[in-house]
Amino acid sequence: MRKSFTVEQSWLCCIGCGHRTDLLEERKFHCPKCGGLYDIYHNFSLMGKTPGEHIEIFNKRTSLAAFHSDDPTIYSGVWRFKEWIMPFMPDNQIVSLNEGVVPIVKAGKNLLAWIGGDILLYIILEGMTPTGSFKDFGGTVMMSVAKAAGIKAVSCASTGDTSAMAAAYATAAGLKCVVILPKGKVTPAQLAQPLVHGAKVITLPGNFDDCMKVMQRLVEEYAVYPANSLNPARIEGHQATVFQIAQYFNWELPDWIVIPVGNGSNCSSVGKARRLMESFGFQKTFRILACQSEAANPLADSWHLSQEKDGSVLLEKWKSKYRPLEVGETSATAARIGDPVSRDKVMREIVLSHGAMETVSEHDLNKAVSICGKDGHFVCPQTGIALAGIRNAIRKGWIKKEEKIVVVSTATGLKFTETATTHLRDNIISAADCRTETVAKIMKL
Repeated sequence: MRKSFTVEQSWLCCIGCGHRTDLLEERKFHCPKCGGLYDIYHNFSLMGKTPGEHIEIFNKRTSLAAFHSDDPTIYSGVWRFKEWIMPFMPDNQIVSLNEGVVPIVKAGKNLLAWIGGDILLYIILEGMTPTGSFKDFGGTVMMSVAKAAGIKAVSCASTGDTSAMAAAYATAAGLKCVVILPKGKVTPAQLAQPLVHGAKVITLPGNFDDCMKVMQRLVEEYAVYPANSLNPARIEGHQATVFQIAQYFNWELPDWIVIPVGNGSNCSSVGKARRLMESFGFQKTFRILACQSEAANPLADSWHLSQEKDGSVLLEKWKSKYRPLEVGETSATAARIGDPVSRDKVMREIVLSHGAMETVSEHDLNKAVSICGKDGHFVCPQTGIALAGIRNAIRKGWIKKEEKIVVVSTATGLKFTETATTHLRDNIISAADCRTETVAKIMKL
């Protein structure tokens, strides 16, 4: 089969030792020399256009998005940034579900009052996607690469959102899909999604980390093609988050981007996009605030243990302090991960951005969801982690007055309705009968 693009155009490079390999031929996704994760690199010089010229192209595509088009670089909020994400992918290999056209909104008055700090806070609502989570940003690129590589089937371990994405994009690409889930640890909505999309669902009597260990061995020993963030093509697509934020602010970047961390793909991609824009000459970049819940905080815990007296963190010291942990119970089931696969990339991006990590309580993350709901936005518990993390960071003095902050809302709250109603049952009043007078009395009319 003729390759869609060459290794001279796009390739894989180990983040540990620099070993290079072919993006379309790789199946194990761990460096054979040092065991490190891969990044994807592109030879941007072959495109013959400057970053400024690309921005003009991106803006034109965005202006055309309101009109009917069969061109994925126009109708997809990810592929409109194709030249910075996967520049040499042939358009006829792109697998898209019109993903990535999501709003960026100002935080409402209730949320601002709860967080405090007199900051400029925005939310990018990435739950407003085909499968209801940010995973679609990466899924469209990952599945396009799989199609270009001649892959026939994909698989993933998941806490719910990755399995929905993998199943939806696999069926769109005409590929088979198998998902591995921790039994009883995903919401009914998240279980329904891969089933509806025709995937084979295997549940294991353990947690996500157990599922991921099985998945990694399937990749290593059986050449199963992974849809997890172990696959760096996922990371390329997630970069569109940063490009959309920059475009929203007329190609200026905020002071902070705030992210909840589970397996680490979001933080990895936001940091990669930050470094790419820096290499393109953007003078102002942003810091990353990555947040975890108390129930699953191996990265935040080891980050705090690694801090020097001046608050800085050295990458090698952080790696030496890192320990996986047994996760506890949390409403934020999608981030209930005790040993993130992309941890090395997360560490790299936090350190390079001079960022920080924060741990939040179960009470605060659920409170953040309910407060955000009072402003009209039903966000997921993982987003609650990020919002509560901002509150903590302001109180610690990390985030300053009038700084511009964008928080990534990773999924729709409609996937987590049981959790939301459990924490808000006090607002339900049961009437004694069906009389209008009884209801009027309850309403204090």
